[in-house]
Amino acid sequence: MTGGPTSVRMARVRALLALVLIVASACGTGSTLGGASPTPSATSPGAGAQSPVASSTPPAAPTHLPGSVVRLSVNGIEYPISAPVSNPGDGPLTIVLTFPFAVDRQSVERWGMPASGARTWLDDRTLRVVFPESESLGFKIAETQSASGDAVIDFFIVNVTFPGTRTVSVFTIPDIVAAGNSAPRASSSRRVRSDDGIALSPDAKRVLVYDGFGPPSGQVPTFIDLETKKTTALAAPPATDGWFSFADWMADGRLIMVGRGVWVGDANADNMKRIADADRVVGGYPWIALPDPSEKRIALWGYNSDGHIALVDLTSGAVQLVTGPFRRCVADGRPSFAWSADGRLLAGTDCDSEEGPSKARVRIVDVAADRTERTIEGGTYGITALSNGNFMLVRDSGESGQGARLLGLVMGFDGQERGRYLGGGWQMSPDRRYLLQSEVSAAGCCGFTLLDLAAGTSIGFAVLYSGRSEGPRPNPHWMRDGRLAFY
Repeated sequence: MTGGPTSVRMARVRALLALVLIVASACGTGSTLGGASPTPSATSPGAGAQSPVASSTPPAAPTHLPGSVVRLSVNGIEYPISAPVSNPGDGPLTIVLTFPFAVDRQSVERWGMPASGARTWLDDRTLRVVFPESESLGFKIAETQSASGDAVIDFFIVNVTFPGTRTVSVFTIPDIVAAGNSAPRASSSRRVRSDDGIALSPDAKRVLVYDGFGPPSGQVPTFIDLETKKTTALAAPPATDGWFSFADWMADGRLIMVGRGVWVGDANADNMKRIADADRVVGGYPWIALPDPSEKRIALWGYNSDGHIALVDLTSGAVQLVTGPFRRCVADGRPSFAWSADGRLLAGTDCDSEEGPSKARVRIVDVAADRTERTIEGGTYGITALSNGNFMLVRDSGESGQGARLLGLVMGFDGQERGRYLGGGWQMSPDRRYLLQSEVSAAGCCGFTLLDLAAGTSIGFAVLYSGRSEGPRPNPHWMRDGRLAFY
């Protein structure tokens, strides 16, 4: 049975409870129903105080300024920022950048600035950077920020060029090892105002500039002191004997130059004498001149009808013709050569016709007997002499596309392979310990690997190259004392 007094009392309790809750809600006691947020009342603690509210206003954006607000000084002279600066003078390059505000230094140094520059902050707005001599220098700095963060310079460019120059940079093996797979700092770096033929003296203190292989320039053979920039023109040979296919110092100090004639003198080019008519003995202009290991003879090649070469005795001027033949493989091309360690054999490339390197062979001849000892068929892009008495035979590796490497086969004069490498070119140090391998990249620039043949280790490095308006990029040259020069 339902209902009765108990049910009536329970109904009254529920009604009273509902009334209390309604009154409490209306009075704003701070109680909540159904999880609703409480509303502060006039009688609650801290009455009249404002509740903290998170601001929705973003911080003010920094003011963006153009690069023209930066002041540029190059070797003490002011120039408009981002405008090309040409030929600001010899010696190291001093660049001073002055900003319109105190700078967040990391925003300037974190990217874009070449590592070769020595940086000094003169104050919180002024940066001085001193660069070693180079052919040209260019860099872009983006988003230079103020120390306070309220301003930013979008970007600016520094572009300094030295047309008609090249830089001679010399590195030691410790220089390269210390750099640890990056760009080493040169022991010396000097700019030369010539983009023609050049040879570095054994002490790396001067260069000989001359009218080199290519369109005649009329450059008089001249010594340039790398430190003082003093120039001394040679009395002989005359510029009219060029262009010159060879100029270098021998181990005994003699200076040899080959143009239309073969010229021999002392280390200072005193008493230079023309000991042979190079034009006549090769039957054409001498394109290649290669001393034998004893440096008593020099082999000359020029484009002629039968592919013969001439050997010239560097003391007497006596000439011996070697039949070969060593014929070029492409129009306007030339063969390449390598001497055996004892000077008895000479290897050179040869083609029956100008059909390209795939048809080339290597011919190895006994020069005294004027007899071909053997040939190596199979094609080649060329050969390079190695100081251990072998030579590097360069072929297609089968790789394709940008960055495709070449195959380098180390060959003995017996025709046997001694080893192989993949890269872009190879040169061996005079002490036979190191093999310098030029690397190949899509950019086509700057990378090398130094292989320590004794230790079985290698280290990669780059020679920074900013480019220049004229002439090729610097090439490596092993010096007799084991240093590496790039020019």
